[in-house]
Amino acid sequence: MGIDVFTPSSELASTFDEFSNFVLHQEKDTCLEILENDDSGCVGELQGGSDAYSIYRVSFPTNDDDSNIEDNNAAVKLLNLFNKYTGRSSKSALTLEKIKHYMLSMCARRSRERNCVSYASLGNIMFIMQFGGPTHGQVRHIDNMVPNVQICLYMSDCCPSTIVYEMDDGDGLPVTDGNSLIDFWERTKDKDIPQLIKDILQTNGDVKLKSKWYTKYFSHSDTLNSQLSCFGKLYQPVLYQLGLRETEPGTTLLAGGNEIHAGPPTTTDLGRMFAFAIGIPEEKEEEEESDSIDDDEETEDNENDGEVQYSPVLLHIDFCCLLFSILDYEYSNGDNVAEVQDAKHYLVEILIELIVDYPMKAYLLQIDEVRSGIRSWLEHVLERIENKQSINALVEDAVTSEVILYSPDVIIKRRKKKKSKKHRLKESLLT
Repeated sequence: MGIDVFTPSSELASTFDEFSNFVLHQEKDTCLEILENDDSGCVGELQGGSDAYSIYRVSFPTNDDDSNIEDNNAAVKLLNLFNKYTGRSSKSALTLEKIKHYMLSMCARRSRERNCVSYASLGNIMFIMQFGGPTHGQVRHIDNMVPNVQICLYMSDCCPSTIVYEMDDGDGLPVTDGNSLIDFWERTKDKDIPQLIKDILQTNGDVKLKSKWYTKYFSHSDTLNSQLSCFGKLYQPVLYQLGLRETEPGTTLLAGGNEIHAGPPTTTDLGRMFAFAIGIPEEKEEEEESDSIDDDEETEDNENDGEVQYSPVLLHIDFCCLLFSILDYEYSNGDNVAEVQDAKHYLVEILIELIVDYPMKAYLLQIDEVRSGIRSWLEHVLERIENKQSINALVEDAVTSEVILYSPDVIIKRRKKKKSKKHRLKESLLT
């Protein structure tokens, strides 16, 4: 599966253990106060926690941050507090640089043992911590980070490792583009795929998403096919999952780019802490000069740092939004209303299947607040599933609504159009 789990490799491992015990137990209240009172923007919350116990992410300062920002960073504050409390000298102090050096040494070990690319630097570095108590664990997902490698440096004692998944291809190919998605649905769904969906997947797969105003909101992926190439295997069922119930401090997991994974559920009061980063390959040659772009366009930062993340449900929500807009603006002609509705019904029914398979309120935390229509609808669906109530009416709402399964760009433009039309009608009546 392209995944390595390396045992601890230096004396730093015992220091990681001391530091995690200090944060999670010994000075838990003080450390929690640092996180809760952070005003630097470096502290966030990850999906997978529970109502009572959150999972925190604490980003390291970047090379671009000035000294004032770095001093105010919560990760730096935690380390400074630990070093001061334990009376460590400048030589023995645990620092961000020592943690990064340890992670890069594990990357070098991977490069040697696999005879593969070297990793020259790290990105998106953070602590991830959970202060005791049971948590649900994360929904399986993919972080977009090819060609980078993800690194999990486990710091707390008996820390369960990240869970990794092998997906079931069945009798066909993995889902990597529009044609393979058609093949997968034809093999696994009882209902025939509407022809309009086939047409879109077969003809629009390589169209640049940023080239159309109604699809550019999702242009973090270049095309529909590139989105499926990165995230498409999330549609497939799980063949098996692997994970270590316990790891020693200093144990490091390294996984290639776009592997399906999830943070594990926890059942004890021990808590869990590790450092995460992406390993960035050493450049073998100078980048080719990029294609020229229009003066009014901005170049996009394609770091692939794992911040674009999809679970099966969130992937299909955005997929529905893309296809609903393409259906409306490219395939609707006034004479095929029934066919368009049938295609939308098919997509929403798959979405419901995915939600029912893993109904988690954590999805709501990962959808941008500006997308209030889909957030509200999804919340109602989850409530009805939890209460074992019918969701048929909500399916119809999603199919017919002009705000639920559409991007903010489409919703705003439609509202402006309606407002303009209403204004013209008012003027006409006055005249």
